[in-house]
Parts: sequence; structure tokens; C-alpha cells
Amino acid sequence: MKIKSSILFPILLTASFLSAEQNGSYPSLPSKILSNYNPKVASKKTPESFAKSANFFLASLNKELRAQAALTFDSSEKAKWTNVPPRGPQGGVRLGDLNKLQIKAALNLLSTVLSEQGYNKARNIPLADDRLLNNGKRRPGFGAEDYWLAIFGKPSPNKPWGLQFDGHHIAINLAFHGDRMSMSPTFIGTQPRAFQLGKDTVTPMLHEAPLGLKLFKSLNDAQKKNALIENKRANLIAAAGKDGFVPKSIGVSCENFNGTQRKALLDVIQAYVGDLPDPYHKHRIEELTSEVDKMSFSWWGPVEEGEDFSYRIQGPSIIIEYAGQDLGGDPHNHLHSMYRDPTNEYGARLGKSK
Repeated sequence: MKIKSSILFPILLTASFLSAEQNGSYPSLPSKILSNYNPKVASKKTPESFAKSANFFLASLNKELRAQAALTFDSSEKAKWTNVPPRGPQGGVRLGDLNKLQIKAALNLLSTVLSEQGYNKARNIPLADDRLLNNGKRRPGFGAEDYWLAIFGKPSPNKPWGLQFDGHHIAINLAFHGDRMSMSPTFIGTQPRAFQLGKDTVTPMLHEAPLGLKLFKSLNDAQKKNALIENKRANLIAAAGKDGFVPKSIGVSCENFNGTQRKALLDVIQAYVGDLPDPYHKHRIEELTSEVDKMSFSWWGPVEEGEDFSYRIQGPSIIIEYAGQDLGGDPHNHLHSMYRDPTNEYGARLGKSK
């Protein structure tokens, strides 16, 4: 069976999926809509289309829900995201509290402000989380119904505003200011690594591990020696609650990478930055390409496919971390990753001169 990291077309509810649903495995309305809805994406990814989609979502909400979803631009809720469930009352609206039309408006918004790659993660990771429910019963902090969406400030094509979509294994923080956009900090994880949806196998984080391993294997012996920090996998150190933290740069310097190694490095970065839509994704890649000489790459653990390893890429405006997790018994089946631009947390430098 072909492994798919994305499914943007509607999936018919096959007999196997219907059976699971009837047995109470996937009970929530958000799960059903995420599994089948083909979102409406703006023909062009522009400041105007972003603001229009966000304002349409807010307008779909009643007064009570809108008060939960629409927060001030400088709200402290921005920094309260965490992947440890449940974290209790929070800003934003819970997908499980929305009706069918409101959920679709939320998905239309996410598919507009993210790339296809980014939307697929935002769609598939909550569906993976459904597999962690207790026989389909509500488990606070888990499942697609317990993912939240918040808007910071008034969505505008020329004034600053922000969006946060977060839950157990997602914290996407987008900031907008005119023709500029950022995505830091963003946490992406999944458990399980892959799951069955109808006739399809869905793998939310398909590329992060193999591309990281490919980069390490592209190094020569001396570079590998410098990159390898320990023989045992490490954990993320710049994740939730670590805003403003910049780790010490360790590992091998990327300054002397050859063409093949530089491409392998940028391919790993693409697995994260590619969640941004064009032209914002293209601009960010260009910016990071100019910083390669100042980046470092570090590795922990074995260096074979299927092994339990972690890695970090770090540069002046980037921190990428990837690591499996022991919780659940199989680190290959419970993955965490982090993307940060320490110079641009929550869009801090978007309003500054270009």
C-alpha cells in the first residue's frame, strides 16, 4: 500500500472506517469533517486572502465563541501553548465546540494560511491523536475535538495580527504584517507515526527522520565525528516554555559543506519551513540559504533507518529539533519536532525594516 503523508481530496467513508466510527472509535464531529472535507483554498496566498479567510471564520461564530477566538494582539495566551495535555482553560475556540459550518470555516482558514504540506500536518495530526482516545471515549487534551484555534488582533492585509492552532501534538504560531509572515515557534509531533484512514495509510511526519538521516550520511568521516554528540538519542531542549532560549551551537559547522551536503541540509529545513505558503516559504528559504555557513548540525543516537536518533540544526535565525519519545514504549511511534526563528518569535521582527 502506498504511504501517504497528505490527503487533500475528500476520502469516502469506507466500510472499515464506518465500522470504526460505529464502534465509537472516532466519535467527534471534528474528526468526521477532518476525514472528509476538501477545504476551500484562496486562489492566491496574499495578505488580503489571509485576512478575508480569518474574518470569515470569526464572523461564523456566535458572540460567545467569537469572544473566545478573538484575542488582543499582545495577549499572553500566545506563549501559553504546550504539548502536555490537558492544560486546562485556554484562549481560542475548541474544535469540539464548533458546529459543522464553523469547523469548515476553520479548515478553510488553515488551508489558506498554510501550504499544502502545512495543512496536511494540521489535518492529519489531530486525526492521529484520535487513536489515543480511551476506546473512543473523551480523554481531555486528546483527539481532534481538543485542538484550539485563536486569532490575535484584527485580521488585516496591512496591520499586524496572528493565528495559533494548538493541541496535544501541534502548536502552529503564525504572525502576519502586510506582505511579511512568520511561523515561529511551531511544534509538530505525532502519535502514532502512521494510521489507517479508510484504504489509505497516513503518515503525518513522513520526511523529518529520513531526510535528517540522509544529511548525516552525506557527511565525511571527520564531519560525522564532529556532528555525533552522543550515542543515545536526546530530547528537545527548545520546546514549550522555552521562548527566547537559544542553545549553545554544537556539532559540525556547515561552513565547509559541499554542494550535496548543502542540498541535504536545505532538504531537511524544507520539511519544516515548507509549511509556509509561497511566496513566504520561498523568501524564508532564500534567507536561510544565505545563513548556511553560520549553521551547525548535531546528531544523537544510532545512524541507521528505523533507529532511535535525534538531531538539531541551528543558525542565526533557525533552530530545528527532532526526537522520538519514550512515552508509549516505542520512540519510532511517538515523534516530536520544533521549529524556531529566535529572532522572530511570534513575528517580533516583522514590523522592522526589511
